[in-house]
Amino acid sequence: MTTTTTIPAGPQDLTAAWMTEALRSTGVIKEATVTKIEPKVIGEGSGFIGQLALVALTYDKQEPGAPASLVAKFPAAGEMGRHIGNLFDFYHREIRFYDEIAEEIELRTPKCYFSAMNRDTQEYILLIEDLAPARVGDHAEGCTLDEAELAIREISKFHAAWWEHPRLEELAAWLPMIDAPVHQSAEGAYQQAWEPFIQNFGDRLTPEMRKTAEAISTRIIKLQTSISDRPHTIIHGDYRTDNLFFATPQGGDPLSVVDWQIACRGRGIFDVAYLLCGGLDAPIRKANEDRLLKLYHETLVANGVTDYSFEQCWREYRRMSLYVLVYVVISLGTLDFANERGLKLFNAWLARATAAIEELNAAEEMPA
Repeated sequence: MTTTTTIPAGPQDLTAAWMTEALRSTGVIKEATVTKIEPKVIGEGSGFIGQLALVALTYDKQEPGAPASLVAKFPAAGEMGRHIGNLFDFYHREIRFYDEIAEEIELRTPKCYFSAMNRDTQEYILLIEDLAPARVGDHAEGCTLDEAELAIREISKFHAAWWEHPRLEELAAWLPMIDAPVHQSAEGAYQQAWEPFIQNFGDRLTPEMRKTAEAISTRIIKLQTSISDRPHTIIHGDYRTDNLFFATPQGGDPLSVVDWQIACRGRGIFDVAYLLCGGLDAPIRKANEDRLLKLYHETLVANGVTDYSFEQCWREYRRMSLYVLVYVVISLGTLDFANERGLKLFNAWLARATAAIEELNAAEEMPA
């Protein structure tokens, strides 16, 4: 990471000269010069707190290891998205993840070619690997059962590798606990989003679900605290199909995981509930839920975890299904309705999350 190179504000500010300097500074290229760049904005409607651009690169000469394309990631273009990213320190957090631990973990993540940040001016950029020909999932359409099984197995191995790891405390300067003050503001954000959410989407809730959702509004910090007790691991925090890449017949790794802005420390079951309760359509989730939770737990045990029973895993899964609704209410309560993809995404997410909460009787696990 560098703090000295000029940091482009967005895709429109990228130049071939800047790209050459950036890639040479990290040794990605040594002799070649970037002569042309072709940035294309991607992920519109899903990258709410970040801008993404796929950048095709042309060089003056061939050089081994020089990427033909890469992904440039910037803070959000919109004021609201950028405010949220800075409020929760998401941009700084993701850069530190790539700088400090991404290369050490077994879970496949994109290579980082360059990163830079200036926290005083709140400027950030990441240049990361283009994972094509792998394909990104679509959380609006939902997660398939095969995708869910693969994602559960891989995140379980990741959680097990960091389970009560001695380095967790060393990472505390940038990897907060899930109930850290920076996250506790979610309770106020939920309360502020509640009225517009109910006005526009209240008819999607059963009377009992509305009662549960109202109760969540004053218990978000308690939910966070309940998942912050030991044992600790690293939580991805936004483990959904929009952030997962899958292999295609043309190639790619079986699973790659992107978007580490919300990474934190706590209990890994949060990622599982987030994926299954938010990403699997209700009939698929209901028919396979017990088996998928057992797959998660058995994989933990097979990878050395000994202090976590399946009964505890199941109970915490039910409780964390409540927390999935926090993301949905805040997002739908603040969403620009012109964002058609975002509206489709969170409508689907709302239907899945509320079905899970009711079918799991998760309100029984609500902290007092």
